[in-house]
Amino acid sequence: MPTSPVADGVTFQPNLYYATTQRDNNPDCDNYNKVFEAAEFYSNDGVHVVIYCGRCGQLMEILTAALLDPQPEVM
Repeated sequence: MPTSPVADGVTFQPNLYYATTQRDNNPDCDNYNKVFEAAEFYSNDGVHVVIYCGRCGQLMEILTAALLDPQPEVM
């Protein structure tokens, strides 16, 4: 399973939601070097974390991750 590159110091705990920022590092993409936010990003197992660029389909680099407190309710 692919994993997005993660900036130094960014870690994830399993099965929790985070607010993240991520950047597209593909120079052939219109989103190159643009930073995007995800208000509710689920960490899955805490190891295999992935965010894809919606334009080029490449993995994006996760720059920051802040644990949401409180965690969103899942129904």
